[in-house]
Amino acid sequence: MMKNKMLIWKSFLGLLMIFGALYFFANQRQELASSLQLIQSSSLFWIAVGIVISLAYIAMQGLVYVYSFKSLRQKLSLGGATRLFLKRNFISVFLPAGGFTSLAFFKREVNQEGISDSSTNLASVIYAVISLVSLFILCLVVFLFIGIAGLNLQLVGIMLAFTALLVAFGWYCRSFYQQGQAFHLTVRYFPSVATIWEELRENGVDFKAVFQSLLWATAIEFVGILHIYIAMLALGFDTSLLACTVTYAVGTLVYCFSPLMKGVGLIEVSMVVVLCSFGYTEEQAISISLLYRLFEFWGPLALGGMSFFVNKNNIFVRILPSVFIFAMGIINIISVLTPAIHSRIAVLKQFISYDALNFSNAAVLFFGILLVMCSGFLLKGLRTAWYVAVALCSLSIVANLSKGLDFEEAWFAFLVLLMLLYSSRHYFVQSNRKLTMPNLGLVLWPIGVVLLYGIIGFYFLNARHFNMDFTIVNAVASTLHSFVLLNGDVAEPQTAIGQYFLYSINFFSVVSLSALFYWLVNPCQAAVVEVEGKIELAQKLLERYGKSPVDYFKTYGDKEIFLNDEETGFIAYKKCYGFAIVLEGPVCEDRESVIKELINSFERYCRRSSLKTAYYRVDGKYLGIFKQLGKKSFLIGEEAIVNVDSFSLEGKKRKSLRNAVNSIEKKGFVSNLYRAPLSNGLLQKLQVVSDHWLRDMKRSERVFSQGMFDLGKIKNSHVITLEDNEGRILAFLNIIPNYAPDEATYDLIRKLQDAPGGNMDVLIIRFLEYCKEEGYSYLNMGLAPFSGFDKKKGLVERLINFLYENNTYFRQPKGLREFKEKFDPCWVEKFVVYSHDLDLITVPLVIDKAMKSTAVK
Repeated sequence: MMKNKMLIWKSFLGLLMIFGALYFFANQRQELASSLQLIQSSSLFWIAVGIVISLAYIAMQGLVYVYSFKSLRQKLSLGGATRLFLKRNFISVFLPAGGFTSLAFFKREVNQEGISDSSTNLASVIYAVISLVSLFILCLVVFLFIGIAGLNLQLVGIMLAFTALLVAFGWYCRSFYQQGQAFHLTVRYFPSVATIWEELRENGVDFKAVFQSLLWATAIEFVGILHIYIAMLALGFDTSLLACTVTYAVGTLVYCFSPLMKGVGLIEVSMVVVLCSFGYTEEQAISISLLYRLFEFWGPLALGGMSFFVNKNNIFVRILPSVFIFAMGIINIISVLTPAIHSRIAVLKQFISYDALNFSNAAVLFFGILLVMCSGFLLKGLRTAWYVAVALCSLSIVANLSKGLDFEEAWFAFLVLLMLLYSSRHYFVQSNRKLTMPNLGLVLWPIGVVLLYGIIGFYFLNARHFNMDFTIVNAVASTLHSFVLLNGDVAEPQTAIGQYFLYSINFFSVVSLSALFYWLVNPCQAAVVEVEGKIELAQKLLERYGKSPVDYFKTYGDKEIFLNDEETGFIAYKKCYGFAIVLEGPVCEDRESVIKELINSFERYCRRSSLKTAYYRVDGKYLGIFKQLGKKSFLIGEEAIVNVDSFSLEGKKRKSLRNAVNSIEKKGFVSNLYRAPLSNGLLQKLQVVSDHWLRDMKRSERVFSQGMFDLGKIKNSHVITLEDNEGRILAFLNIIPNYAPDEATYDLIRKLQDAPGGNMDVLIIRFLEYCKEEGYSYLNMGLAPFSGFDKKKGLVERLINFLYENNTYFRQPKGLREFKEKFDPCWVEKFVVYSHDLDLITVPLVIDKAMKSTAVK
């Protein structure tokens, strides 16, 4: 709880700082506009020099990583180290306390070079400490300058305060290294640190490599000072090495201790304040800080974002195009609403007419609105949305150039276009292909109504509302302009009614265009598949090829059946939220080529139907096949399988089970086995138990990978009950067919609230006896969700394991594993298989939806 509160407070403080920075710049709008004009007229030569030094800065950051790993006698290539820096630098912007938090990410980059997670953690900590030490060295240099220059006491006080924090950190590091008070305090709250420290002491540290890392880190600080100096040269201002040094030190200290988004906004404000204290005007200070941040922050950040595109399967390749398309739309809209640069307009008017300029402005605004709408559809992976986004970006390049020679917007649109082309393979979900005239008319009708509303309104409105008497031509032109939000080309409203009328056209145009756009790119609906004729064939295939305890539920009635063309195998699935969620995998001949072909056929069908795919409860032995097909997997839990032959109630480990059985027998309770078909009277007693269990547990029936209480199905299954001496049923389980060889399993296990303790233990023990009588070798006790995460090293698995151990939401699944552990089972890992990292966000919701549905045929 304490950690969560600290995280909330840090995030709140960071957001407060950002809003403060925004407020500062909002009050300096005029100075900011002047600063941007200064940057636009800056020296291209010095900007090119600054960019080259920025690339060197990135390589030097990679070298700090290289030597940090070398200090632990681990070899990391410069290329791998540079990619690691770029990615961590990018992600840290979006994390609270990002500089340290980001160290937990992208270990795979390092693992591929044969370096363990523990070494990566230690090297990352060394990297962070060295960066802070280099900052401390910089502060000493700044104090040297301050002593020489005799600056004002206020600035000295600020530097002393920040340096005091660094000195405290230095004391902490020294005390920790000597295993003093800091070490014991840390181990008290973070016990795992002791293990890491012991590993570090055993492996030893190459202090020569640590020193080399520190040299590069210190050089990076001086590169930062050089960047500010180059920004001054590029802008043509008087240069001051002292001003550069102090400004960089203050900005870097703010960055170092910023709790959120790496101090974006706050750093710029602090640099402006310091530069102004050196005699620079506000316009000059703002332009220097912005240009410096372009070299040192925004450039590396952009390269970090681009580095995610090296791996086309990366989740960011799916997310970033949508984000940048949204940003492109906002940029287009802002570009139209802000004044153009007069010198560029003057050049442009020599080649195109005033009307063409207006048309370009309208086009840019219209494209901006469509891009904003398109971004959401793009995130869904819609192919049509991708085509539209490519077209809009291409047109935005031309329109931005023709409306005011806006090279910056055109260049950004070009980069977004490259991003879209690179990630094209991720957009495969088909949209409506048959554009029938009735449907098209239904969608275009609101647009026609809005246009008619505008024309009639302008024509018949009293002249005083717009200070003019509209002709039909004026009314049509004004309606078209306001329809595309170009209110500036419409007569100025003179009354509130006129203003509201204009805004109403704007509003209804956005709504109607959004409806048209949605209709054009909306995913086509998958055709309804006839299931009834396939169930019988699927059941025959189950009898022949079934091999799983959940095969029984594949023909349960809540699923659709996909058969291959030869009808030699099938896949059972449900459609939820645009997914086809499959229970396990194919039922077919157990040969890799056959399984792979059936999965491929199903995948092709889903693509044609605009359905994404996910496979739930896949056995680990089939992951290789899915991996060959480009799929990814995620552990969802473990299945408990008890060896019937070796199970016994004897021994110390079984004492709790023996006590439960003896206690129940002494109280006069008995367990009974009832074979199918069950009598109606017995079914009524079982339903009472089931209904009470659902009510007491505040649960509803769940299906998909399990059954529900269905009288017809329960009637034809064997049941084990726990009853009192009056014949009242207190608990029961029902036995279902298990297609796995020599294995038995059950479905429902339910009880009354007043059932004696250990009731379910007795049911399972009686079931084990039944298995021995019937000649089964194994009892499958089903899945324990979230079980097994402690064995995994992945970030997500570690996160879920933490929740599993500490959060009340996971206590029920945790209790389920503890219950099954009493029977000493063998645990078999089960996975969910999916296509893309982004799917992992949606798949849990899809599975939950599939299980909640109770419409069983």
